[in-house]
Amino acid sequence: MDPEDVRRAGQGRNIKLVGLVHGETSTSVLTQIEPFRRVADELGALLVVDTVASLVGSPVDVDRERIDICFSGTQKAISAPPGMAPITVNARVEEVIRARKTKVASWYFDLTPIMTYWGKDRTYHHTPPIPLVFGLREALRIVLEEGLKASWERHRQNQLALIAGIQALGLELFVANPAERMTTVTGIVPPAGVDEHRVRRQLLDEFSVEIGGGIGTLKGKLWRVGLMGCSSQKRYVLLFLAALEKALTDQNFRLSPGAGVTAVSRYYSQTEAVPVAQQK
Repeated sequence: MDPEDVRRAGQGRNIKLVGLVHGETSTSVLTQIEPFRRVADELGALLVVDTVASLVGSPVDVDRERIDICFSGTQKAISAPPGMAPITVNARVEEVIRARKTKVASWYFDLTPIMTYWGKDRTYHHTPPIPLVFGLREALRIVLEEGLKASWERHRQNQLALIAGIQALGLELFVANPAERMTTVTGIVPPAGVDEHRVRRQLLDEFSVEIGGGIGTLKGKLWRVGLMGCSSQKRYVLLFLAALEKALTDQNFRLSPGAGVTAVSRYYSQTEAVPVAQQK
């Protein structure tokens, strides 16, 4: 997504929200937030950012980047049980909500009762999922124990190791620009002559490794490899590369035996070690 397209589309119109997905898992593209913040300022709009697949795995600074509304998911890089969507809104958004003259049409998107639910009035809104809340608390404790910067670096190092292995096998990355690649999801272009679905099926059946395929117009044209949260570990990078090599070899794809694993091992030996706690 080009911020210039958003700027042109919003000129002369009353734009209230500019929204973007920070890490788009369907394409493995990472979007820079700052350019869209500038466009939102020009249009007088609130900036809404989806960090479902990037929070904890990639740098996100809600205050510094002046994100008005930021939401995420618990099941991705946070590694908590699914079912919750952490959200934060700033004072500007609170003012907008309180200034509404009409009720919100959707109960699920109405933050007014949520604000009173957590406020001093303690108005009932819903029954909280207590087990999930405790699961999230433990997951966040682990995140804080490792440290956010350490988590960002772990995801980055494991992604770079994965990329080294992919390129050593002679495969093409879906996102050419390194600055636009997610650290939690890496897109790979299936090579010509290889049945991409058969590769994914073999990875799952033979090695219990599941990767995503392309969605919509990208169906059959993309492999999506997730390394996020507790799955972003050296051993999983090595396992995936070895399994992928086997699946490709079984379809007579020409490659240098052991090239992927060798490249990954060389990368780890030449860079700072990934925290031991994450390699066990």
